[in-house]
Amino acid sequence: MPFDAAARINHDRFRATFEALTKSGATPGGLNRPCLSKAHLEARSDFCDLARHGGFDVSVDGAGNHSAILRCARDNAPTLLLGSHLDSVPNGGRYDGTLGIAAAFETLQSITESDLTPDVHLEVIDFTDEEGTWVSLMGSRAATGQLTKRDLDNPRGHLAEFDEALATANLTREGILGAARTDEDFVAYLEVHIEQGTRLSDAGLDIGVVSGMVGIRMYLVTFRGRADHAGTSSMDDRLDAAQGAAAFCLAVRRTVMERFPDCRANVGRMTVTPGAFNIVPESVMLYLEHRSENRTRALKLEEALRSEALNAADAFGLSVEIEFLEEVHPAQMDDSICRAVESSADSLSLAHCRLPSLAGHDAQSMAQICPAGLLFVPSVGGFSHSSREFTEWSDCINGANTLLRTVVTLLSAT
Repeated sequence: MPFDAAARINHDRFRATFEALTKSGATPGGLNRPCLSKAHLEARSDFCDLARHGGFDVSVDGAGNHSAILRCARDNAPTLLLGSHLDSVPNGGRYDGTLGIAAAFETLQSITESDLTPDVHLEVIDFTDEEGTWVSLMGSRAATGQLTKRDLDNPRGHLAEFDEALATANLTREGILGAARTDEDFVAYLEVHIEQGTRLSDAGLDIGVVSGMVGIRMYLVTFRGRADHAGTSSMDDRLDAAQGAAAFCLAVRRTVMERFPDCRANVGRMTVTPGAFNIVPESVMLYLEHRSENRTRALKLEEALRSEALNAADAFGLSVEIEFLEEVHPAQMDDSICRAVESSADSLSLAHCRLPSLAGHDAQSMAQICPAGLLFVPSVGGFSHSSREFTEWSDCINGANTLLRTVVTLLSAT
């Protein structure tokens, strides 16, 4: 019997699931649960409890990705995968990632209550370290075979701390590299996420149908000078690494705004050595990333920023080293899934548009091995990665209902 085309999610149950999944690591207005922290592991335990209570199978792979699975009658059937992530940035918001997990889980529950008998497995997956506490998009890149030994040997932060965190979660670097699945495993991947910007709210729209996601390239830039006494060394005789780093930071902003307005760049961390107020800085390490939908543009921006780093070093008598760290490739979402999302939004009388994502998401990894789709709901004020992050609950419901109807459309086509 076909699924009721007018069916919607259970609003109260959806809200209860969201509240249960935002309990661990709660801060005033937000969440603080970096990947593999105590709060993050508690949230994953809450997810497993919800799954078991709902009668679903629970699975954890070698990368620590947690799944709730509704299996069909065919053991060898492929999987329609729904997901997002439960980890957060330090002192982040409640909706980033967790909303997607709650919406996917509610979709799974709604399907079980329907008369629809899927001919594929349905799986809700909580990917490990989407936010990149250790390695960006680690869980989804592991699941799609894109992660390398080099990525895991060079995490953000100290390797010993990474291994300690893995051990706490009963994970290993070898296990992570062995977690890859294949394109034959999946029918498609779908994800709901907050926009983290203001395009939808500015346009008065309910749903954003993501057309594709930017690529991200990351670097470690180190300026080296000479440590001196801050009082006895003259200002014009210093080899001050902080001055070169500061000049470079300003040049990054100027270069992007003037020559690459379609791109984004950010310096998110700086480490000054020796790091005392009475010593001229001998070295500064800074972490740089830039983003673009077009890889050719990204490489041209990299060339321009390398030139600016050399100019800043030369201006202050410094040396500079630029080490490429990591790349997340741009990805296009599947057009047939985009059309299914649009049709579902239309059936709910929700205004929508297609738009690119300026942030990275797990759908970006999944798109490398199967058709993938991502839909956005509005973010009030565009705030994200902070406790100011907020989405009206009516918009959360719209996103979950759109996801449910899109899943039904895809199941009907299998």
